[in-house]
Amino acid sequence: MEPLNLQDCLHKVMILKKDGLSMEQIKEKLLQSGVPVIVAEETIKEWEKVHNEKKRNAAFVYCGIGILLLTTGFLFTLLLFNSSGPYHFALYGLTILGLILVFKGMIDLMS
Repeated sequence: MEPLNLQDCLHKVMILKKDGLSMEQIKEKLLQSGVPVIVAEETIKEWEKVHNEKKRNAAFVYCGIGILLLTTGFLFTLLLFNSSGPYHFALYGLTILGLILVFKGMIDLMS
């Protein structure tokens, strides 16, 4: 049975993308299987939209965790510094981890 609707084509695109094919090769495979050009183009646009949305959501998660680590590091540093405790891990460790995660999230959002 040939995929003719958008959902069947989208499923086929996901399978072909997991096989490592480029978008041009995927479009050729869709056209060879009898899918109309308009449906193939809509399917590729829909796949890119879904892929970008997943990437954007993951980027927001990275930024959120990074901000949480930065805030936690600040609070621990503040509490430990006032009590003369060992604050170096909180000051340097959590800050660096938080910054790395925030920057990774920002890079994913920009790309």
